[in-house]
This record gives sequence, C-alpha cells and structure tokens, in this order.
Amino acid sequence: MFITYWYGPPREFTNEEVYNDVKEAGFTVAGPMECSGYSVEENMKFLDVCEANGLKACVFDKRMSHAINMYQSGEDGWAVPIVEMIDDYKNHPALSSYYVFDEPNSSLFKMLGEIVALIKEHDPEHPGYINLFPNYATNEQLGNESYYEHVKQYIEIVKPAFVSYDHYHFLHFAQNELPDGVEETDNDRENAIRRSAMINVDRPGFFENLEIVRELCIEYKLPFMVIVLLIQHGPYRNVTESELRFEAFQAMAYGAKMLSFFTYWTVIEPGSWWNWQNGCISCEGEKLQHYYDVSKVNKDLHVFGSYLEKQDSIKVEHFNKNGVSFTVGYFTNGYVAVANRDFNKESYFKISDVIKEAKEICVFDVASGDFRSAENDAVMVGPGDMLLLKYC
Repeated sequence: MFITYWYGPPREFTNEEVYNDVKEAGFTVAGPMECSGYSVEENMKFLDVCEANGLKACVFDKRMSHAINMYQSGEDGWAVPIVEMIDDYKNHPALSSYYVFDEPNSSLFKMLGEIVALIKEHDPEHPGYINLFPNYATNEQLGNESYYEHVKQYIEIVKPAFVSYDHYHFLHFAQNELPDGVEETDNDRENAIRRSAMINVDRPGFFENLEIVRELCIEYKLPFMVIVLLIQHGPYRNVTESELRFEAFQAMAYGAKMLSFFTYWTVIEPGSWWNWQNGCISCEGEKLQHYYDVSKVNKDLHVFGSYLEKQDSIKVEHFNKNGVSFTVGYFTNGYVAVANRDFNKESYFKISDVIKEAKEICVFDVASGDFRSAENDAVMVGPGDMLLLKYC
C-alpha cells in the first residue's frame, strides 16, 4: 500500500540508518526532505538512500519553484527548468513523483495543468504531485463558491494522476481559564494537563470531505490520497494511537488507496506560534511515541490494504444504533470494511444489522492473517479500528 508522509528528515540526516527507520515504520514512499526544494546532488543522495532501503520517494527540486515563478511572471522558457529536472531524475529506480504545489487557488489550475502535462510528456511513469485544500478552506482560498466545484474543476483542468488533500480533524483549544467543573491547582503544569483532558473539539466536515473526493474520484476514475493529522501544532492536539487509527481506517473504508501523515519529522521553528511537537521523530532525530503508534497502524494498513487496494469502492454507509457508530464501506469481490467511528472505546458490531443476505460471512483475523467463518454475529472492534469482512 502507498503510505507516505510530509516533512521528512532534513538533509543532514540523509543516511541509510535514518531511512531504514522510515521503512521499518511501514512507510513505502518517502516524502520530500523538509519543506523546500533541493539541489540535484542532495536529491540524488536522497534517492540513493531510499533505493538502498527499498523505498520510493517524492522529489522536491528547487527548479520547480523557479519555473512556477517564471510562469507567473510571464517569462518565456518556464518549461526548460522542469524538463531539465525531469531528465536528472526520471531514470532513478527510487523515484515516485515530482512535487509541484501545495493547496492551490483555482486561479492556478491552468498553470498546474500545463505543468502536469509537461511532466507526463517527458516522464509518463512518474506523475507531478499536487495537494489540495481541505473543505474548511474559505471560498477566497479556494477561488470557488463550493468545495465540490473546486475539486471537480481541479480534476478537469489539471488532469492529475491522483487526487490528494489534507484534512486535520482533531483540534485542541487551550483557554486562559479552566472550564467549569475542573478544580484549579497551584501547579500550572497540572492545570494545563487538566485543560487538555477536558477541552477536545473535533472539527466538523471530515466525512463530508471524504464523500466529495470519493464521489468525484469514482466519476473520473482516479485514486485518492488523504493527508491526516499526526503532529501536535497550533490548535491541533497530540493525537492518540486510536485517533490515528480512526483517521486511517475511515479513509480506507471510503476507498482511499493512499495515505499520508503530517508530519514525520518534528518541524523546527523556534518560537513559532504553531509550536510543533510530537512528530514521529524529534528535531534531534530521536524516535518519539508517534513513531511506534504509526508503526502499528501502518502494519495493519498493509494487511487490510493487501485485500482492498485492488478493489473498487461501491458504496459507503454510516451505521448508528444503540450508542455505537460505524462506517461501512462496500467493495468489489464481496469485501466489506467496517470502521469504528468511536476512537475512545471499543464497540460491538452486529454483522446481521448491516449484511442482510443469507450468505456465509467470513471475518479477517489479524492474528492469523486469514479469513475465518464468522462464528458470532457480534464482533468487537477496537477504538478507531477496522474490521474486514468478506462474502465467503
């Protein structure tokens, strides 16, 4: 399965040991180093190290940014830097894609369409990578009156190889005063811990975003990738393993074939309002708790993905009954993905409530790696976790 991240190890950490850790965490495609363009020498070293670890890689070359600036300034010859860039990398066995742009306004779609077409002309094997805004972006940011129209216009004009968007669902609003009902102490740290425990706000629109992108990607026969929250920053809280599972498996139940985590490395911005904390790896290169959390989630993603990545999404339903809530995704060849929408507690899923046909149903057993006949109608699904069923 295609699993990647944004903001990778900085250039000074480009070595086989660091990228072996990337592979061991279950990633298959290394995202670009940090968040800026690099020279050919730096990127070739990056690709070589990825190849040595069996990874593919998305390359961010500074000539792409230069070409975009030339295009926007009306300069002739803007395509030359991009063609030269392609010639430098296209034959490297570790190359996955070329980074192009992040979260474009619709006014840039014409330019991006020309860039994507240019890349396809000179290297049809490796696409240009563009990431879209989430549905909570303003109309001014989108340049469109609706998110649906924004994604549809992007697909029709840019003609991407796949659709990528980010959506960060888990917010945490710290307040100056403790909420009602929480006893204040003389210890500021303890007060902060209590606020964190009490004030959790989940941004609306996560499922609506999935529904719009899924619908349009089915219509235009494109795969899609969701970038989900991992790193604590600004108003975004320090997510738990169960919350990571929720993000990953809800996307998978909707038919996402690709997943990206934001971010792998802990971004270094001293004094920034965003206050980046708790990526997979610290600024100094040490593994943090999220490294181990993501490793476990990715392991399960690969297992489920081995069955679902070649199937087409047919239908998605939401099931709510007796205080339990699940997303149920139906796929070709009889596969059914059941994702627990509750990331705080495990829930029983009653198979007969959703699957009415008088056919034998098999349940995938993660421990054995095989499907087995469903012996019980009710199956326990962990917090934010997923259950995979199949018509036997």
